[in-house]
Amino acid sequence: MTRSRTHWLALLLASCLCACTGTVEGEGDAALRDGGRARADGSTPARDGGEVAPDGEVPRDDAGLMADAGPGEGWLRDRYPGDEGIADDPAVLFHDDFEAGWGRWDRPTADTRYLHLESGPQAHAGERYLRSTVTVADLADDMYISSSTHVRHAPVDEIWWRVHVRFPVLAANPHHWMRFSAGDETWGSSGRANTVPPGDRGFWFDFDANTADQFNFYAYWHQMRSGRCNDGSTTPGCDGDQGTTYHYGNVFRPPDQTPFPRDRWFCIEIHARANTPGVQDGELSFWIDDAPVGDYRPGHPDGTWLRDQFHTGGCEFSACTPPAPFEGFDFRTSEDVDFRELFLDAYYERDSNRRRREQMEAMGLTVSDEHTILYDDVVIATERIGCRR
Repeated sequence: MTRSRTHWLALLLASCLCACTGTVEGEGDAALRDGGRARADGSTPARDGGEVAPDGEVPRDDAGLMADAGPGEGWLRDRYPGDEGIADDPAVLFHDDFEAGWGRWDRPTADTRYLHLESGPQAHAGERYLRSTVTVADLADDMYISSSTHVRHAPVDEIWWRVHVRFPVLAANPHHWMRFSAGDETWGSSGRANTVPPGDRGFWFDFDANTADQFNFYAYWHQMRSGRCNDGSTTPGCDGDQGTTYHYGNVFRPPDQTPFPRDRWFCIEIHARANTPGVQDGELSFWIDDAPVGDYRPGHPDGTWLRDQFHTGGCEFSACTPPAPFEGFDFRTSEDVDFRELFLDAYYERDSNRRRREQMEAMGLTVSDEHTILYDDVVIATERIGCRR
């Protein structure tokens, strides 16, 4: 990372801390958030991070974070070096290294305007990888663009997901990115922006990257908080009343993240556990290159809710209350609601993309007109996977 980029990120984070009031950077136009995601064809709208114990619990260190572990701890990647044979393991719900071409995803089944299977030395491993590219010219033609794959897998109440990604150019990140969706047999998450999902039908979360190249969960569930009131309620006349009731994804962004690297492959792994109906024991966590970054579960971490964002460690706005242990997620009220779908969805919205570009250019950065993300070595499983070796 160059000195100019590091300097930009530091200034950008400082400006966000001073100016933001609990909303997601770059998403000020509430009516435009999440729009157009119903169309998945894109046409329109290093350390290890804690193996799974025999009882299914993730080991924690004394500070409550997911414990580190060395190689050979029994993760899927340790049993299948180079991912050879990993698709045949009974714990694996889906695997694609893109070597066999299209065919493993429900859609698309061939290259689209924005998604292309390519081969060459730029692949993370093997010969092939998936490229998503959306340009400023594309956004001039279409305000909402979803460059997305989709796969529906066997229903499970706990899931692990790993992908290797690369951002080869400096460009504004997607308005929203990758999505996990849980539901009953007929429910789907697409096209449900600004709606509270019913607890007996479904919930979902996106894994997003902000302008500072840091990650957050963006979650919808039946107990989600509104951005209208400081306490997350919708009562007119409440403290901090914004005058309008809205429910967009609740934000969970771990502090003190190192910005992800540009123009090299890195590994993302996500763990999600649906709650026991009637109990707030749901969890979300993620690792970058096998190092734990975010971990949200009953009693951890300490933080402060302000409107629709959970601030780890507390916050310094006048409306902030003292930090308290996170209560855990009450994602669902029915055992029929399980994880069933994954979208590799680089979703762009014209106006938010323009704002992000302007913010970056104001810091003296040369921003590409091409928004490209590369994907490789995708695995969905019911136990810890680990990054491909």
